[in-house]
Amino acid sequence: MKTDDLLNMLGNDRVAESLPGAVLWRWLVPAALFSFAAMALGLGVRFPLSQNLFQPEILPKFVLPLMLGLLAAPLALRFARPLARPRLAWLWVIPMLGMALLAFGYLTTPSQARMMAFTGKTILPCLVSIPALSAPLLAAFLMALRRGAVLAPARAGLIAGLAAGGLGTAIYALHCTEDSPLFYVVWYGAGILITAGVGALIGRKVLRW
Repeated sequence: MKTDDLLNMLGNDRVAESLPGAVLWRWLVPAALFSFAAMALGLGVRFPLSQNLFQPEILPKFVLPLMLGLLAAPLALRFARPLARPRLAWLWVIPMLGMALLAFGYLTTPSQARMMAFTGKTILPCLVSIPALSAPLLAAFLMALRRGAVLAPARAGLIAGLAAGGLGTAIYALHCTEDSPLFYVVWYGAGILITAGVGALIGRKVLRW
C-alpha cells in the first residue's frame, strides 16, 4: 500500500477520528480536577470570587486563558488526523485581546505605579505554578494525540501545550491576587508559552510515528 493511500484511509476513518477525542475527555476532566485540587490545597482559592475575580476589570485574567484553552483544544485534536489542516488563525484573537488589555492597563495606571503593577509580587510563583498546573492537562492531550496519526508532532505538541497552558492558567487565576493587566497579560502569557514550548519538545518525541 502506498503512503498516500494509507493517509487517505486514515483521514477517512471515522473511528480513528473520534478515538482521540474520546481519550481526551476520559483523561482531561480528571486532570483538570487534579490541577484544581492541587491549586486549592497547595495555593488556596481566592475567596470570595464574586468580589475578587468576577468583576469586569479583573475577569479577563480568567476568561482570556480559558478562551485560549477552549479554542486550542479542538485544533490540537485535529492534528491526530494526518490529512487535516488545522486553521490556527483564530488563536491570534487571544494575544490581540491581550495586547489591547495591556494597552488599557498602561493607559489607566498612574505612571508612578506602572512598574509596581508590572512586577507585582508573584512573578516566580506565577511562572512555576502555571506550567505545573498545566502539566496534567498537557499529559491528557498528548495521550489523546498518541491514539491518532500525527504528521507534525512538534506542532501538535505546541498547540496541545497552548490548550493545556490556557486551561491551567485559568485554574491558577482562581488563586492569583495580581489584578493588573500589566502583570497578568505578560506573566500569564509567559507561563503559557513555557507550557507550549514543553509541549512541542515532548510532542516531537512521543507523537512521532
